[in-house]
Amino acid sequence: MSVFIITEFVQRLMVWQNINVKHNKLIIHFFTEQKDEFCSVLKKNKTIFKKFYEKYCIINPNVILYSEGIFFVNNNPLLSIIIPFYNAEKYLKRCLDSIVSQDYQNIDLVLVNDSSNDDSLAIVESYAQKDNRIRIVTVPHGGVSVARNQGLEVAAGEYVMFVDADDWIGEGILGHMMETLRESRADLVTCNIKHMAKTEDGVMDYQDGFTVYDQEEYKRIFFRIGTNQYVHYPVAKIYKKDSLPKPLYPPNIRVGEDVLGTYRAICNAQTIAWRNEIGYYYSYSPESATASFGEKDFDLLSVWDMMVEESKGKEPDHSYATLDRKRLDFTLLFRLITEVPPKERKQKYSKQEKQLRKDLKNNKKELLYAPIVRSRKILIFMLCHFYPIMSLVGNVYIKLCQIKHRPAVGQRRNLS
Repeated sequence: MSVFIITEFVQRLMVWQNINVKHNKLIIHFFTEQKDEFCSVLKKNKTIFKKFYEKYCIINPNVILYSEGIFFVNNNPLLSIIIPFYNAEKYLKRCLDSIVSQDYQNIDLVLVNDSSNDDSLAIVESYAQKDNRIRIVTVPHGGVSVARNQGLEVAAGEYVMFVDADDWIGEGILGHMMETLRESRADLVTCNIKHMAKTEDGVMDYQDGFTVYDQEEYKRIFFRIGTNQYVHYPVAKIYKKDSLPKPLYPPNIRVGEDVLGTYRAICNAQTIAWRNEIGYYYSYSPESATASFGEKDFDLLSVWDMMVEESKGKEPDHSYATLDRKRLDFTLLFRLITEVPPKERKQKYSKQEKQLRKDLKNNKKELLYAPIVRSRKILIFMLCHFYPIMSLVGNVYIKLCQIKHRPAVGQRRNLS
């Protein structure tokens, strides 16, 4: 079929008001047989290209998706964005709006319903009816790790990203991060995170430029060796899908599953690019300022025991993980005194508090000489030698947080 005839045929398609199933199937068959010539025509004639896709493209101007296959018109790779959700009706719209409006439109949006019992499913179904890039997967309620793993199983993209349902992403960030991947040739790209109250809106903070780390350099940041940066988050990162092990996240862990999953991802990335841009907005609830710490937070002890075990035979990873496991005693103890009032602490966590104090004292010398930031060493020393005073100061801090309706430090990120 000549180029002229194909062009004429496309022009005729554009004036059709409706295409029934039968005609749609015929068109799919035609495109499958003539895809190379057809795509060449569309690329040469931008007017036809734009009008045709506005009316008939199933995904976006970058990809033609048919029941018989996927044909790429340009080189923008497909990015799967996995969003697990459970009873997130209050925040899902903000999250989804921030994604579907991105300039980078070649996305496969995988929404994993962790058996919600509110209106979350109805919300995502309404979005899916209007946007064919959205797919919904429902799984038995098993927690965020199981949901993320399931999303990863069905993701169609060459790259994947995780977003939490109550968070949102910055304007243009997908395009910026994908461009960084192309320019840096990194295996993983990340951006900065800003913590926001759930009722706040993020302000675009575009800053160009990025830093590339090799695996060992980034592992030092991950284990917080000589730094207090926190990069355990599974979000705000774009990964090469083929480089991720399965399962990525351990099931049956209530908190801290991101530690193991992110470590596994880093171990399979030779280079990591870090964009100097806030691109991800992590939300928290000010009203839960003193109620967030719970029994589940002690799961972190098991998580870091697993990290120590998983890193055996990998140095310096194993030494770093062992150090972080010992430092975790400080983390949990500090969170106890700054997030849980003394009376509640005594009623619920007296046994754990006693054990944490004992373990911290036993490891005090090693921690004080370890390559961790000085501010943490000072706090460790104070907790070991002046615990009653620190407990009193922590109680005052809790009351101030209640008055100002803001979360404690440990709630905004895991302090350690």
